[in-house]
Amino acid sequence: MPEDMTPAAATLVDLLQQRAAAYRDKVAFSFSYNGDGEDRTQLTYQELDARARAIASSLQQRGAAGERVLVLCRPGLDSIAGYFGCIYAGAVAVPVHERLAPRLSSVVPDAQARFVLGTAKTGAKVKAALEGLEDGRRLQWGRSDEGVAGAESWVPPDIDPNTIAMVQYTSGSTTAPKGVVLTHRNLLHNLETIRRVWHGDDTATSVFWLPPHHDMGLIGAVLSMLYVGCTTHLMSPTAFIKRPMRWLEAISRNRCTFTAAPNFAYDHCVENSTAEERAALDLSSLTVAMNGAEPVRVETLQRFAEAFAPAGFRPEAFMPVYGLAEATLLVSGGSKSPLPVVQHVDRGALREDRLVAAVPGDQSAVAMVGCGHPQGGRVVIVNPVTRRPCQPDEVGEIWIAGPSVGLGYWARPEETEQTFSAVLAETSEGPFLRTGDMGFLHAGEMFITGRCKDLVTIRGGNYYPNDIEFTVQDCYPVLVPGRGAAFTITPGLNAVERLVVVQEVYRDQVSAVDLADVIAAIRQAIPERFGIEAHAVVLVEHLSIPTTSSGKIQRGQCRRQYLDGAITAVSAWHAPSADADLVKARELETAIKAAEVLKTALVQQQRAQ
Repeated sequence: MPEDMTPAAATLVDLLQQRAAAYRDKVAFSFSYNGDGEDRTQLTYQELDARARAIASSLQQRGAAGERVLVLCRPGLDSIAGYFGCIYAGAVAVPVHERLAPRLSSVVPDAQARFVLGTAKTGAKVKAALEGLEDGRRLQWGRSDEGVAGAESWVPPDIDPNTIAMVQYTSGSTTAPKGVVLTHRNLLHNLETIRRVWHGDDTATSVFWLPPHHDMGLIGAVLSMLYVGCTTHLMSPTAFIKRPMRWLEAISRNRCTFTAAPNFAYDHCVENSTAEERAALDLSSLTVAMNGAEPVRVETLQRFAEAFAPAGFRPEAFMPVYGLAEATLLVSGGSKSPLPVVQHVDRGALREDRLVAAVPGDQSAVAMVGCGHPQGGRVVIVNPVTRRPCQPDEVGEIWIAGPSVGLGYWARPEETEQTFSAVLAETSEGPFLRTGDMGFLHAGEMFITGRCKDLVTIRGGNYYPNDIEFTVQDCYPVLVPGRGAAFTITPGLNAVERLVVVQEVYRDQVSAVDLADVIAAIRQAIPERFGIEAHAVVLVEHLSIPTTSSGKIQRGQCRRQYLDGAITAVSAWHAPSADADLVKARELETAIKAAEVLKTALVQQQRAQ
């Protein structure tokens, strides 16, 4: 008999009220900018409930029930109170980072909110930026940091599990951010799924630096911790980026049992720590360290486990996971194996979407890390063209069905239809969520090979950009791990795609190497490994490649910058035909965009008729 997946509550309002009644003065969340406790603020479960009621009461009096409310997030506890204030008001929370101007400029007009919650620290520049956007002047401002005054006036909202709780915007790694509509049922089902995967309970202690507006930060680091009733210590993402060891020091100091982060975070800790710093830690309390939100590398797991073994870190603590905003968060995680599962497959066969076992260490072998077993729903691997289920030895697109799948994209009916309403050919089973991710299932374990939109296709062969990027980054120590972008440009219709590699280099190591030698090594490694030639290799300064708010490389945006001539190179090599090809590629892009604009206009005209 399958395990009961009934959530602990019907709505998030019920959940927080239950936790406040059960745990009262227990600390739910604490925040210290650097994670060292020096400027610590905290919220008990009872205090969070009271602040949520106060914020909700103010929103209700202004008619915010059922309306979208922008929750301006910055590191700290006010955005958590603001989020629950929206939920308690029966409003729809729209979390957004208040300092990410490009994101605000796309999210705010798209969400069409009437209300916004900020704090006393929300600067005049942010307010001016919001009011300068489409419909920005009509925003009614509220505060999420004014204590509990008015909490007694709160009226419980008329909501149920099917009520929309929030619009969670995607990270925008391949396209502009889109708002995923999530109900209370979606959220609570996924929170229960997460609990089952890591077996969490109220004895746990967790530490996170994840951005509070991002799905992994909000749902994985805030809601799922509140769901089990544990104590969570939060710190600033900026503090982590500036000095990654602050995260591990906070884990050690607080005897943390659970944490989660993208793969690059574990690499950063290895690269930016000394043996003495590692030896000063005690990570023996850590039982689960989730790794998700981007491809999980076996080399990362090995390096981190070896580097922090003297600190008591056990490799069994690693838990690779897979998820996406469209499925609320978690899709797969947890395994019968005590250690992360690694599958070695042949690179040549993978190019043809086939699975052939390879010998570890062989030149043709690609090491793939399993992301656990699918949880809380149905997963099917599907040929994205024929829409037929793949055979066990084939790679395909990951399709998902289940209670965690969101209702669709906010105000985007066509994209919702395409993404959330897929049906299998012949059987017409569905609807399924098309994730846009490629992967396969092996012995019940989920393996992710890459994004459909990011695939590098040259002369009919499919190459995974992350595989090319990893190969490049292994060429020289000066090349920054996890900070490269491989993509193609097309110089005209029916022309062969050209491979472009943009790769960051460490600033402090540039003077010690000949960058011409570095580029030569890259140009040699790519054909040796993949049988294709690079058309251009561009080396750039560290932290100059565009990323999402959660740190994912935006290959599409990097490609756009390359086409626009907006990349500042430290050193570069281009094939002899590069200049002419770039002009042709720009012309083709312009023609494609014009055709898309015309198509959109015709569709709108037809709707108007």
